[in-house]
Amino acid sequence: MEAREASAAPIPAHVLNIWAILLVILATIVVMTSVILCPAIIVILYRIRTNPIRPVHI
Repeated sequence: MEAREASAAPIPAHVLNIWAILLVILATIVVMTSVILCPAIIVILYRIRTNPIRPVHI
């Protein structure tokens, strides 16, 4: 039991840094996507509510 614990190598610090960088990049992508899409969706919903499509009489 002790031999297994002694032989277990600790995780290198650079591996943790890579995961931290990846998490920051993914969080940035999510935030920027929401910043771009949310105002566009709000404008589309506002225009749909204020200018409803009128039925066309043939």
